[in-house]
Amino acid sequence: MKDINDFEMHYDLNGEMNSQELVEIHIGDVNLPTGKIIAADPFFTEEQRPFSRTVEPDKYPVYIFVARIDELHHRIAYAKIKFRPESATKWILALTDDLTSEELNDLTDDEFYGFPVESGLACFLDEQTNAELIAKIDSVQEAKPESNYYDEVLADEFREYSGKNNFSRQLGDWNDHHPDADSDNNVIMFSSGWGDGYYPAYWGLNDDGDAVELVIDFLINDFGEEEDDEFED
Repeated sequence: MKDINDFEMHYDLNGEMNSQELVEIHIGDVNLPTGKIIAADPFFTEEQRPFSRTVEPDKYPVYIFVARIDELHHRIAYAKIKFRPESATKWILALTDDLTSEELNDLTDDEFYGFPVESGLACFLDEQTNAELIAKIDSVQEAKPESNYYDEVLADEFREYSGKNNFSRQLGDWNDHHPDADSDNNVIMFSSGWGDGYYPAYWGLNDDGDAVELVIDFLINDFGEEEDDEFED
């Protein structure tokens, strides 16, 4: 019977990333008070479970790797949380804590479990922060039933945080969002490759099996260019 450690990648993810002309950008530090990490569309985190592997609670840097499509057009190909300074030597598929043994055993070598994106955005956040984000979205929509959390809260943040960066659109392609302005708990958000889709995440490990990084692959080489997705909840 397979377990989580059986899902090693059969290629070098660093090699994949280094084979492309990518720009690495540090977009903020994510606070992980429980060490239980969720990768999700920020508007659909309520049903998304954290990964079964955990990390030491702390703040960790988040990087995006941007692909140049043309002179004025860039797309985020990967997003990464870095836990240790060394390079990873192997990768395993990051699996959520709700997967059953039957589901793991049914997974073939060319398949993966990931998370859906429906708003053109993805994010990293802690399980504790997720509860705060859900409560904040609910409170905004209760106060204004016709409101859109992106338009009401996030749009200005995105523009201010990244809209002037040369590798971002003017509306902003990444953001450091605090559901509670008085808390260190935050959600690092970023646009997701070509937009909506279903994306895998991988743990990068060292030779001792310690987690060095967590990487989302937005599979930009697997899909052709499509029209830009609108951000909406």
